[in-house]
Amino acid sequence: MRACTAAAATVAVAFALTLGGCAPSFPDISVTVTPTAPAQSPAPTPTPTQIADPAALACDTVLDTSSLDAFAAHDYQLSDDFAQRAVDQGWPEAAFVTSGGLLCQWGVVRSDASEYYGLAPITAEQRATQIARLGAAGYSNEIYGDGELFTGALTEGVTLHYLFAGDHWFVGFSTARIDEIRRNAGLS
Repeated sequence: MRACTAAAATVAVAFALTLGGCAPSFPDISVTVTPTAPAQSPAPTPTPTQIADPAALACDTVLDTSSLDAFAAHDYQLSDDFAQRAVDQGWPEAAFVTSGGLLCQWGVVRSDASEYYGLAPITAEQRATQIARLGAAGYSNEIYGDGELFTGALTEGVTLHYLFAGDHWFVGFSTARIDEIRRNAGLS
């Protein structure tokens, strides 16, 4: 019996080895899953806000028709030399002209009745200079919309406002006038 058992064991081992050679072999596969972050596009480079149509900007085109009508009703006329006088006399508002913007005055000829306003592009360095000037002159400041508003008395009863918003600045006798100019210039 011993011989039979040994023979059976030999046959079983041989059979197992034969089957092992015939069985398909599977390679060891190890999969490592690494989560990936969603693709991110590079941060956009901020571009300066451009005036809607710089060539179309003029003292009368940055105002609404209703403002022009109100000026006409009070016999206000557009001064043709106000911006140049500001430059020639070294007024702080000359910076609106020298930086490529507008500085406008409407008023009654040969009287003190007038209003002026302006808008211009401004660099960070120019902005810092103007803000320092306004602070030294006692103007108060506050956040107004998307900008910083400086308010001070020009003369008794006349308030002047400067708004720095983005890469532009504005001057006017009221925030409503500044809002009107920004809207019509495409900068609001």
